[in-house]
Amino acid sequence: MWSLLLVLFLCPSIVLAGTKLEAECSKLQLQFATASSDFTTCLGKNTKPVRICVTCFENYRGVNNSFYNITQNSNCSDVLLESDNAMVIRRLWDSYRNMWSSALCNTCSGLTENRTHEFRNRTEDVLQCFDDHRKEHKKDLICIECNKRYDSLLNLFKDLQGM
Repeated sequence: MWSLLLVLFLCPSIVLAGTKLEAECSKLQLQFATASSDFTTCLGKNTKPVRICVTCFENYRGVNNSFYNITQNSNCSDVLLESDNAMVIRRLWDSYRNMWSSALCNTCSGLTENRTHEFRNRTEDVLQCFDDHRKEHKKDLICIECNKRYDSLLNLFKDLQGM
């Protein structure tokens, strides 16, 4: 007991460094957890690729930034990313990145403001047409009356992929 008190008294920097490091890593872990939760919620609410890319962009950027912050902190990256077999944070990040890529959202991230705005407007136009027909109980006419809007959006999406 006395030896522990002596160590604490003579070497307070050791204890403080560990506490500071632990707090620093916990903060990064919490930021990733919060960003992950926000992104997962957005994915669940917007299950179509068109909606994911448009609606969840800021959430994806948040989880991307929080993962990047972990990787840039040499003290915490090993602890948070590699210290156990589960590697939860790394595996979550890999699944988010794969989902973003499989929805072809990467092609939208380099767009100019005007093209992004155009894409969002056309997306909203198509979704509004779908919603209007659903609300008016004209589900059988959705394909006929929303087809031109949908084709326009699809052509824009294909055009943007080629950029």
